[in-house]
Amino acid sequence: MRLPSLFAIAVCCLLFLALAPPAQAQMCDECDPCYSACDDPCYICRGWDMDGNCLTYVERTCGWSNRCVGEGCCPNYVQTGYDAVGTYGNGSMFSCSHHTVYKVTLTDTNNCESPNYTQYCDDVVDGGKSGWYPDCCDGYGPYGTPDPLYTCNHWHSCF
Repeated sequence: MRLPSLFAIAVCCLLFLALAPPAQAQMCDECDPCYSACDDPCYICRGWDMDGNCLTYVERTCGWSNRCVGEGCCPNYVQTGYDAVGTYGNGSMFSCSHHTVYKVTLTDTNNCESPNYTQYCDDVVDGGKSGWYPDCCDGYGPYGTPDPLYTCNHWHSCF
């Protein structure tokens, strides 16, 4: 009776080892754009269990994940733009917050990639009010005085 249970344990261990990535392997999000060659192997996870563990690993390359650069070129991203493009208010019964959305541009000064820039949105809470159903877009500050910060164009994104 002991032999079948040992056999089952051995099969489970072999199955676990077959699904796990090899030791020393990197996940694709760990590929380094400064040092990883585009044909370096990496792994992605396909499916997660309820505890957050990966069910199956699939081999890819750093080039597949767009996290590689040609030999000898390492991108150097520098912020070249921080432009306010959207403003909106977000509120509830007793308070509101004013948001400004900035389009941030980072440019690769080494020109390693094409295009040599990337952009993302930065949503900043830059004001707020309290009271009975306050309006953070009515043009008035927290003390009832005119304040241009509290005007809105109601754009929630920069793209």
